Amino acid sequence: MWVAIFVKVLPFYQEFDQFQPEELTEVLQLLRAVHVPYLQKGLGQLPASFASLDASRPWICYWIIHSLALLDAPLPSTPSAEDVIFFLSCCQGPNGGYGGGPMQIPHLAPTYASVCALITVGNDTALSSIDRTKMYEFLLQLCIPPERGGGFCIHEGGEGDLRACYLAMAVAHMLCLDKKELMRRSNLVSYVKRCQTYEGGMGGEPGTEAHGGYTYCGLAALCLCDAAGAIDIQNLERWACQRQGSMEGGFNGRTNKLVDGCYSYWQGGLFPLLQTASRNLRPYESSKAASKNAPLPEVPQLPETLMFLTPAEQALSIHSAKAAWAQQISALAVQVGDAVDTALSEGESSRATSERARQARTLLDQAGEAQEAAEQSHINVIAASCGAAMLHQVLQPAAHALPVDPRDPPPTPIYNYESLQLWILRCCQVSKGGLRDKPGKPPDYYHTCYCLSGLSSAQHYSHVVVGPAENLLKKADPLCNVVEEKLICAHKYFNAVGKV
Repeated sequence: MWVAIFVKVLPFYQEFDQFQPEELTEVLQLLRAVHVPYLQKGLGQLPASFASLDASRPWICYWIIHSLALLDAPLPSTPSAEDVIFFLSCCQGPNGGYGGGPMQIPHLAPTYASVCALITVGNDTALSSIDRTKMYEFLLQLCIPPERGGGFCIHEGGEGDLRACYLAMAVAHMLCLDKKELMRRSNLVSYVKRCQTYEGGMGGEPGTEAHGGYTYCGLAALCLCDAAGAIDIQNLERWACQRQGSMEGGFNGRTNKLVDGCYSYWQGGLFPLLQTASRNLRPYESSKAASKNAPLPEVPQLPETLMFLTPAEQALSIHSAKAAWAQQISALAVQVGDAVDTALSEGESSRATSERARQARTLLDQAGEAQEAAEQSHINVIAASCGAAMLHQVLQPAAHALPVDPRDPPPTPIYNYESLQLWILRCCQVSKGGLRDKPGKPPDYYHTCYCLSGLSSAQHYSHVVVGPAENLLKKADPLCNVVEEKLICAHKYFNAVGKV
């Protein structure tokens, strides 16, 4: 599995050998000219293969509309913004919330997608189409009381998980609704806290494996409540950093899983939240939490023999050892095979000959395994030599620094933001339009949305744009993932029309 992804990704990075530094800007260009028509086309009639997403049509609207907004591109003339507003209005339930399509039951997932899409469209018609009073009643009905475990149901009678907690709080935040009452009724902070695992990330519900998407949902929900200090931030930060692939540059969603373009946001988007959370842990910080945030013991240094080795040198050392091991076993197998031939020619007993033959077969099997290990380690040598993490110096001529407000300097990055941008630009873009999970996969609207969201986050979080300056995307609000200026305008509108 790992070898397969390395083989697919490496050619995209090995190509850098062909280019001069001044040519890198063109190689690392964000292909706006093909992404925009790909996205605009998706708002119209979709092929039959999308039938399985019938209950996700508001999501398709959001993925496309948000992607276009990040690219600072307009909606198509057909279907128009008015057509989108009308369709989403047909998805709004009579008692609040939005379903996955007209006449479908209200559900928190399409509710979030619909609200995000309408805020991104951003005109008065779009914003006034949301029934905020019924929406608040809908959110209150989905609160799970503390005696039943706390949190939120994803729909009436549905399951409860971190996804539902985030969606409910994000919708309330975007629509300027009372979040404190939702927190109280759902005992939200306690529920989210119980979802953090020993690894540091969060599972979908208490007792499940840490996962990138759920971790983002849990941390963002706490940040929306100004309660990030309720969890072990240091442990979460460590886990999130470990999800970035050293060769690929992208993120995976779980331990020992492959990188995926969508986690460019679900994992990469954690870091702006962690930055904010680390600045202020006061609301829910207890003496126990304070002890967790105490300085960690000093980590012993590596043995002196390894201190000077670069990743490429370490990989080469491992490969040399495994190759020598394979040669030794192969030589032993040949010797035992010769002994079998000698025994047969000299007429030894069949029992003794059979035992020698068994030894030869065992050694041959071991030799095959050793050879396979040596071949895989050779791939690791190539990966360590030209992977995303090793291209830092190569990227310097093609990186552009953004202006920095001296009153709010950027933090010291705790992940390799340049490698993430490189992963998205080189491995996730498709030349005909759209972005994808990884090389070998087709593009789709979901991955296009979250690859672009992750790219925007990496650019604005680090204040560095890899590739031409024109690669800079609009800044998205890190808590809700809608373009920041759109959310500011929506908040002004909703505050002007009054509280619910």
